[in-house]
Amino acid sequence: MRGLLVAVVSALALIPVALADDTDRWTYGADLRSGLFASEREARDGEKQRATRAEARLRAWLQNDFADGWRFRTRLAGRVSTEGNDFGLKLDRYRASPTGTNAGEVHVDEFYLARVFAGAGHQWRLGRFQTAINLPIVPGKSLDRNDSSNVGIGWTDGIHWQARISDTWTSHLIGQLNHRRGAGNTVRPPLDFSQSGSRLGGHFALEATEHPGPLVMRVFSVNWIPDALAVDGRTGDIRADYVTATAKTAAAWPIGSRGMRLLVAGELGQSFNRPRPGALSLSGEGRVSGNAYQLSANLLDIVPGHHLGAVYGRAGAGWLTSNDYRNNDELFEVRYQRRFTPDLSLEIRYRWRRELEPRIGAGRLQVDEDVYARFTWRIR
Repeated sequence: MRGLLVAVVSALALIPVALADDTDRWTYGADLRSGLFASEREARDGEKQRATRAEARLRAWLQNDFADGWRFRTRLAGRVSTEGNDFGLKLDRYRASPTGTNAGEVHVDEFYLARVFAGAGHQWRLGRFQTAINLPIVPGKSLDRNDSSNVGIGWTDGIHWQARISDTWTSHLIGQLNHRRGAGNTVRPPLDFSQSGSRLGGHFALEATEHPGPLVMRVFSVNWIPDALAVDGRTGDIRADYVTATAKTAAAWPIGSRGMRLLVAGELGQSFNRPRPGALSLSGEGRVSGNAYQLSANLLDIVPGHHLGAVYGRAGAGWLTSNDYRNNDELFEVRYQRRFTPDLSLEIRYRWRRELEPRIGAGRLQVDEDVYARFTWRIR
């Protein structure tokens, strides 16, 4: 597996050299997201903790469409904060923690070769790329893959094959390479990759491209990480495959005659193999819950460019791969978005989160509240 990865990376590294004299096909751009964040936590011992900080993420990309249907793309992404920066360029295949990178770090979050087969509805990407199929809501969330939400940095290493299988449906097949110390996207404990069989995972999704009536989204997906679930915790010997399935849908209706729309969306998830409660410091017998869901209502273009949305979701303790939902948590969020242009927007968010089940020895459930005001600017 290591030899295959080295061969793929070496081949991709030669692409910029081979294209150096093809300057007419190079394009570039960047995006900046920055904001003020304030949070308050009521800890399990009853103590209240408050924090305020400013954060920013800058990403700059370079792309070459060097032949009919062929593309090379790379991107650097860096995040800074007013506290706790660890400055440096990191070339690791895994992130500093299961849920993200450290502030101050710069990563290559895209580096891939792609091929689009014109007229056939097929395309593939090989290397490092972004994967996300979010609900089309103002809060923009997903129960499964969402590599780089908010000001975070994440990625997928592997291959992504996309194929049109009918007039209505497109399939996505992702083969993902994982490092023994982690991955580029979210994998919460007790998932780990200490077993050699866990280094290659898979994700399959069916996405509708045509919809009846008011529907605007239909997606079904399955995620598979073999030999990665430490059923009794990372110190235990038992490892099992971690398999989840999700279903997403959304529908929209016009309101009035001035362009406002009501959009309602939902997502259901189920994890088919879960850890025992002790692996997550929870009490009880058997296995923890693997259920997850989110429901959202949104008013789009209340006046042109002004959007408002709310979402409520829950993720059982055994739901371990969401970037937007912590396991053993419920969430309520309200978000306002002002889109000035397609490339410039402002968002204001209030979010409330609470644990579903108490930890062993904890006096109460942990509760978190946070707000932010952030803007996003794309340069292209």
